[in-house]
Amino acid sequence: MKNVLLLSIFFCTIALPTLADLTSDNLNQIRLIVKEEIEDVVKPIKVDIDTIKTEIGSVKENVASLNGRVGGLEKQMIFLMAIIVVTVGIPQVILTWRTKRERAQERQIDTLTREIELLKQQRIVNP
Repeated sequence: MKNVLLLSIFFCTIALPTLADLTSDNLNQIRLIVKEEIEDVVKPIKVDIDTIKTEIGSVKENVASLNGRVGGLEKQMIFLMAIIVVTVGIPQVILTWRTKRERAQERQIDTLTREIELLKQQRIVNP
């Protein structure tokens, strides 16, 4: 029992300073220490943020230059498509025109051939 009493007194003496109130000087010291710790943690983060901002700026410049290049490529593709349409389309138009003309000539030849046959038959019948 004596040991329990001694131990409880010992623990009470150890716990006694924890019951004391903090003074404004103590609070200011704690704030200063916390502020320094936060600044030590925040400095690298700010450096990282600045680095990220510069990298984002360079990425934006690259995207802008790529947009310009893509615009140029679009114009070139439209020009090439126009050339392809012209090189394929003009011969097709010419072939179609020739085919129509040949069909008209074939019809004319057929009608003339029939007329010739008719005349030959009339000549044979009426010499």
